[in-house]
Parts: sequence; structure tokens; C-alpha cells
Amino acid sequence: MEHQDPSPPDAVPDEAEPTPEDGRHATNLELFLDLAFVFGVSQIATLLAGDLTLAGFGRGLLVALLVWWLWSQFAWLGTAVDVQDRRPVRLVVLAVVPVVLLLAVAIPTAYTTGGRQFGVAYLMVLAWALAVQGWTAWGDEATRRAWLLYAPAAAVAPALVAVGGFASGAVRTGCWVVAAALMAAAALAAGRQREDTPREWRVDPTHFAERHALFVIIVLGEVLVACGVASSGIELTAAVAAGIVACVGLACVFWWAYFGFVAGAAEAALRRAPAVDRGRVARDLFTFGHFPLVAGVALFSIVARATVPSPSRHLDDAHLVVLAVSVVAFVGAMMALHWRVVRGVAVERAVLIVAVVVWCAVAGPVLAGAVVVAGVGLGLLVMHLVTLRFQTRRYPVPVSAPPP
Repeated sequence: MEHQDPSPPDAVPDEAEPTPEDGRHATNLELFLDLAFVFGVSQIATLLAGDLTLAGFGRGLLVALLVWWLWSQFAWLGTAVDVQDRRPVRLVVLAVVPVVLLLAVAIPTAYTTGGRQFGVAYLMVLAWALAVQGWTAWGDEATRRAWLLYAPAAAVAPALVAVGGFASGAVRTGCWVVAAALMAAAALAAGRQREDTPREWRVDPTHFAERHALFVIIVLGEVLVACGVASSGIELTAAVAAGIVACVGLACVFWWAYFGFVAGAAEAALRRAPAVDRGRVARDLFTFGHFPLVAGVALFSIVARATVPSPSRHLDDAHLVVLAVSVVAFVGAMMALHWRVVRGVAVERAVLIVAVVVWCAVAGPVLAGAVVVAGVGLGLLVMHLVTLRFQTRRYPVPVSAPPP
């Protein structure tokens, strides 16, 4: 199979070397905050697994998007200012941790009895983060302009989440849909540029890329936890062991596919972008671009929960759909990121998406669940090896990021 793009997928150029001003790493405080989100990821998987109908899937994905945006707000805050170094900011982040945990506790019942708890906690946490972000951005005219474009819609959104928590049924869902749309609109508005009044976000490429890579690790960890929890309390037979190996093996390939190229290529593209454009590049590659990627891995954890206890049984139709969607989301996100960086298409990724959908539709109903998962893992591995083959050719990559 020949690759149609003269540039290798997600290639990282030699020019993308760390510089002193772009080398700050994630802090212990940020990692401590992430521990609360670790539980949130597990709770989202529980919410999704509880209702695998189309409507239930949509509701679960909506909550996942809201939680992702909440976490992203702290990623943007942390890349602009060292939250551990400044005592007032440090205290705010520490105060946020228990509230995030309360929010996570409410996720499985967010559409029933836990809606109020989820909505109020969401409003408190996002309002704190937005206020601190504005305080840090206010001292510079360019960053102040960007924040003032972002803040109005971004401030209304969490209020709508809280209002929705006190409503019920379609009204609650509608409020949360509008809130998610407002957040996306705020991010798009903040990226608009004018030559006479430039707007800029403070983005440390190393820190920002590392924060998102760590979140990917969090979600991959949920797959391992799902395998462990599903196998606890049952006899560790050869079949169960095979199910664990198949599911963890696919998680390992997910890890390799992301950290083998995507993480470094996205960071390199962010570092190459001029300071005035870094906000838009960070928004596209990470805030927007990483959500389907992490959602894909989180969805696979649901399949792992069902596969490990009964690896020799067929996966039901709902879990086969979830398995296919998880790979389509993950690989599709890699294709979108690749296009955003070099305006190229990795054909092997498109082929894999089609192959996985066909495999789940044809082989899924007749083969054991562990075999189906192993087949998906093998396909993803082959795709990655093909990508590796073209990567080693080291074709030149554009030095500057393409316009959004």
C-alpha cells in the first residue's frame, strides 16, 4: 500500500527543540488535581455503560464533554501561570479539588438525582478557574483582549449547567447542550485576530502538551482499572487471562499509537507557531482535537468491562458498536490532528477505520469477544507499523503551522 501524502504522518522536525522559555513542566499540584478527574473518568464510563442506547450514549458523551471542558480550563490556566508557585492561585486550586470530587460523585446520576450536585459543583469550579484566568491575563493588553472575548460566553455556560441541574428531562439536557455550544463558541471567538488589536494567549508548548499527554494516560489507566475490576472475584481461568491480555494489549497499542507520534508532533506544531497564533493552534490540536481521542479510549474501557469476565462469549450488538466507535473516534482524531499539522492524510488510518467497522459487523456476532478485541488490536498495530515505516523516511515537514 502506497502512502499518498509526501509528508510522513505526524512527523516531528529537527527544528522543534525545546527552548528555555518553552520548557516548563506540569506541577505536583496539577497532578494532584488530576487525581479528582481520574475518578471522574471512571464515573463517566459508568454512566455510559449504564445505558448503551443511542440516547443514553448521547447523554453520556455530553457529560464527558462538559467534564473535558472543565479540565481544559485548568490546563489553559496552568500553562499561563505556574499555579503551584503563586500562593493565592495554589489555594484556589486546592479548594477546587474536593468540589471536583463532589462533581465526579454525581456523574452517574447526573440526569436523575445528582443533577443539582453536578450543576452547582460545575458552576463553582469553572467560575473559579475563569476568574483566576482573567486575573492572570489582565496585566497584558494582548492577553486581556483575548480573555475579554472568551469570558462572556464562557461565564454563561457554567451558569446554564447549574440551571439545568435544577431542571429535569429534556430541559436539563437542552441547557447542557447549549452550555457546551457556548463554550465552543467562546473558544472560537477568543481565537479571532485583528491586525490593529492583536490578541494572544500565553501557551507554554511543553507544559500544554504534557498536560494533555498526562490526561491520555489517565484515560488509558481507566482501561487497566476496568480489566482489573472486571476480573476480581472470578476464577482466573485461561479464558479470562486471554481476555485481559487482549484488552490490555489493545490499550498498549493505543498508548504506542499516541505517544509514538501524535504527542510529539502536536507539541512540535505548537512550538513552531508564532506566539500570536499559539492560542488557536493549542485550541485546535488539544482542546478540540484531543477530546475524540480520549473519548475513544474511555469508550473502550466499557468494552473491556464486558469482555474480561466472559471472554469466550460474543459481545452483544451494543458493545460491538461501542468498540467500533471507540476506534473510529481515536483513529479519526489522529487523522484530524495530522491534517491540522501538515494538511496530509495517512491512508492506512482510513483503511483501518473501515476494516474495524467491517470486522465488528461481520466477525463480532460469531467470534468470542476476546478474539474480536484482539483482532482490533492487531489491526491498530499494523496501522501503526505502516505509519512507522513512512515516519522513518523523514520527509520535510512545513516549519510553520498552517493557518486555521
